[in-house]
Amino acid sequence: MFDIIRKIGAITRTIQIDSNAQFRDLGLGNNAFIYVIRTCEQPGMFLGELADAVQIDRTTAFRTVKKLVAEGFLRLEDDADDKRLRRVYPAERGLAIYPQLHAYEQHSSDTLLAPLTPAERKQLWALLKKLPS
Repeated sequence: MFDIIRKIGAITRTIQIDSNAQFRDLGLGNNAFIYVIRTCEQPGMFLGELADAVQIDRTTAFRTVKKLVAEGFLRLEDDADDKRLRRVYPAERGLAIYPQLHAYEQHSSDTLLAPLTPAERKQLWALLKKLPS
């Protein structure tokens, strides 16, 4: 059954390589574009929630967020109720490129899933949801 996991890994690596090449000129290599997408889609997440959303360890996520804040893609705000917590929001630059990032993600998804019928897509999603993440 290793073939299934290897196939999922190969798909993931292919998308990562392509996306990193696609967004490197914007300063969003090393999968940093994912942080911008997630933050635009769910503004105001705590730093830890964002790390969980992109499924990256918190230390790496915090470093990447710090870099994206310095480059003007994201911004951090202290939580109104608990000053120990910081929330992540898209900055103007992040909001400006979000449509391009979303279009890329949509195109990648459409291309990858094109061989599947709508019923097969539903079945694939149901099976993938059973796996731990």
